[in-house]
Amino acid sequence: MRQRLLSLYPKAWRDRYREEMSALLDQTPPSITATLDLLRGALTAHLRPLASSAPAARAQSTIARVLGCFIVFCFFGSGFAKTTENDDYTEHVHPLLGISHSVILIAALVGAAALALAAAPLVLTSLAQARRARDPALMKLIAVPPAAIAVFAGSVGLLALWMNAHHHHVGVGGWLLLGFCLLCAGAGGFACWAAPRAIMRRIDVPRSAFAFSVPAVALVALCMAAVALATGLFLIGVIADAPSFGASGNGPGQLINVTTSIAIQFIGMLGLSAVAAVSAARGLRSLRAL
Repeated sequence: MRQRLLSLYPKAWRDRYREEMSALLDQTPPSITATLDLLRGALTAHLRPLASSAPAARAQSTIARVLGCFIVFCFFGSGFAKTTENDDYTEHVHPLLGISHSVILIAALVGAAALALAAAPLVLTSLAQARRARDPALMKLIAVPPAAIAVFAGSVGLLALWMNAHHHHVGVGGWLLLGFCLLCAGAGGFACWAAPRAIMRRIDVPRSAFAFSVPAVALVALCMAAVALATGLFLIGVIADAPSFGASGNGPGQLINVTTSIAIQFIGMLGLSAVAAVSAARGLRSLRAL
């Protein structure tokens, strides 16, 4: 089990330290503390990649890390969109509500467009190499993200049909469909992160693709930071200008209020955007060495 945890470490780290770490683990009795140390070490190794790792590997790591942050970020963003979808900002005096909501929408659209631009040269490169090499495994990996998105969209459609048919009363069937939808979201998000990561390891990515994709994901990280900060401003506006809206119930079963929900979303967005920004900065530095 502990030996398998070493696969969580970056490739550059494994190439350099796996043999001696494996020998050390064989001599150390298993314990929860040792397992937690391995997991913490894997996280640190991803956040602080080896300076000696190849520039291409660092660029690939940047793209994969920002993509992963963006996927989880979208979970919090969709929660914010659902929380605020029925609010009319023209009724509020505080300018932070309308302005911050507009900034969030614009930054989200720009970030999504930047991610599409970042993916374009990598998708074209992988498709070209898959055709030349006649590699069915690579073609299957390329098909994973759209298939995962389609399954998730189908689960959301089923949930929406149920809610409309039952006049937005959740019921047992609604909770089951919500659980299925969340399962599809988690599995689909992981697939949309893991498949591109595996594809980049199988193909020879030219420098021109990195030169386009890495700045594009840096723009994605910038847009994530803008959305996070605007969400914080929106939260301030809710507290200052719309306390009744902030105190209203939110989420399935109305278990928490709007203010608490937006606060959770803001904290999650802020942490993810910080990780993405640090990774993007390292990726931009790696371009100079390519």
